[in-house]
Amino acid sequence: IAPEIIHQNAEIAWQDTDKGWYIPLDEYLEKPNPYVPVNKRWLDTFTNQALVNAKRAPDGKLYCISLDIIETGLFYNKDLLRKLGCDRMPDTWEEMRAMFKKIDSQGVTPMATAIFGLGSDWGQDILFEMLYRKLLPDMDLIPSSPESEAYLGHYLEAREAGFLFTKGFFTPKDPRWRELNRLLYEWRQFWPKELKNSDPARLFLTERVPILWDSSFLLRRMETDPYRTFDWGVAYIPRITPETSRFADGGPATVIGGAAIQLHLTNSARNNNRVEDCIDFLMFLSAPQSIERLAAEALVFIPNVKGAKMASQLAPFAEIFQRRYCAIKWLDSMDGQYKKQWRRMLDYYLNDGMSLEEFLRTLKLNFAAWVESHRAEAGWDFEGMEKVWSERSARLLPELN
Repeated sequence: IAPEIIHQNAEIAWQDTDKGWYIPLDEYLEKPNPYVPVNKRWLDTFTNQALVNAKRAPDGKLYCISLDIIETGLFYNKDLLRKLGCDRMPDTWEEMRAMFKKIDSQGVTPMATAIFGLGSDWGQDILFEMLYRKLLPDMDLIPSSPESEAYLGHYLEAREAGFLFTKGFFTPKDPRWRELNRLLYEWRQFWPKELKNSDPARLFLTERVPILWDSSFLLRRMETDPYRTFDWGVAYIPRITPETSRFADGGPATVIGGAAIQLHLTNSARNNNRVEDCIDFLMFLSAPQSIERLAAEALVFIPNVKGAKMASQLAPFAEIFQRRYCAIKWLDSMDGQYKKQWRRMLDYYLNDGMSLEEFLRTLKLNFAAWVESHRAEAGWDFEGMEKVWSERSARLLPELN
């Protein structure tokens, strides 16, 4: 039995909205929030409307509220980098590669990533957008809704990715797909040998690595650790230029964060006759005076409610968040068993358990099974996308080998 209110990424819930597990919030978001003076529409109290609407499921309904914003960044130890002969953070992939080789030659691991190998998960999504950017307007067969377009841009839904797979994208025939995984492997060589270290932040705080890719979730720990003595800053992922890959245009890397706490109402609220009570609690929680107090105490997320102030320490992450959002969240788009298979094979590949060719072939089989498992679902018959594809295939097919 599920709790009445749960937090999870909206993309995960999208896979199960047809099962009746979640309660749409649309009708309640049109009502006034009694905890916000003069408010006539709860939805209007959120600062980033496009972000909130971007969490609408493929069926057009909104199953969660996005209370605040999380973003990732490269935490870097200024003192340690200076000792290693590095006076600034890299702007391009080539600069990063040269810098990391210099650090590595001195017996120091250049960079760690967030817990449980999230760096490879996030890395896939960010590299994807930089390599496919030119094609995304044509690949986006189901445009984002007008109210979410400012945030999502050309975001690929799971069914769009599934359809494009049947046309040869995201397979060994796709040179960008090959390049993405090659670059991810190259990047991984500069991370700790133990990819799934349970506390990589400790490696950073004890000055064993000079750079840590983590989220604003680490900020409170950085600010309150009594043993940290070094000066630090926050930067972002270097851009990939044509010097590194012929598929890149040199534009900035996209962000991977976005909505932080995404609260969903489950069918347990309906079964327990508690829907109205749960909605009242969510309205109270999302009032500016409530979320500001929580955000200030936690010091990890940026409030997404009008009138709620942000802690000054979060400013670097608020600046990073102004970038374009990633074009897909790959692992969140996959169902449980197919997601687990991809994650397992990705770790195996990145740790030299299989070659790039073997990994791409294995991933193709996993993709095929994933697409086939959805065939009976609405939208997954691909009929609607086929018409759009026929108008764009002359531009897209030449991009495949």
